[in-house]
Amino acid sequence: MVGKYQITYELTYKIKKMKTRILSVMFFVTLFANGVFAQTDRELAVTVSYERQDGRGSNQYAVWIEDAAGKLVKTLYVTRYTAQGGYVSRPGCTPRWVEKADAKSLSQQQVDAFSGATPKSGSHTYTWDLTDEEGKKVAPGTYTFLVQGTYFFPDHQVLFKGSVDLSTPEEVRIQTTPEFSSDEVQNKGMIKEVTATYTR
Repeated sequence: MVGKYQITYELTYKIKKMKTRILSVMFFVTLFANGVFAQTDRELAVTVSYERQDGRGSNQYAVWIEDAAGKLVKTLYVTRYTAQGGYVSRPGCTPRWVEKADAKSLSQQQVDAFSGATPKSGSHTYTWDLTDEEGKKVAPGTYTFLVQGTYFFPDHQVLFKGSVDLSTPEEVRIQTTPEFSSDEVQNKGMIKEVTATYTR
């Protein structure tokens, strides 16, 4: 009888231990599913305060994401004139994006995916879903959003940029400061402000 009770006790103990392990696994799976350790359902929204300007070669801008090494991860928006080849006849059109994106190598399908008509004056938001150009989720790390605007042909430029660590658990709002190509840039009112919000 003692042996029988001993076997029953050991079996009960093993079952309880197994249940504990199963519950632990389920707990961590749930954490991943809810995005505690993953980047599920997170996004970065970049908002550009824009006002159309008069002038030769103005009203061109691009919005894109770079990784920590400075490699372009994804283009969120480029004005159609620039994306369709305006940078050839007017090299001053968002030159940093043109170089990073290797614009001459882009297919028409790629250009159509992120370009659009020059917007109306107002606030415009461009959202990054933490994927690359192929639609794959990016690796954890720090990424930079950039907005480059061409205020006036040929070299009146502005650049806004800010960084976000994707592991940040709470909502983050990021302010940027304009970097002008010179102290005498014309049409400075074209892009008044660029902010970003990282949410989940």
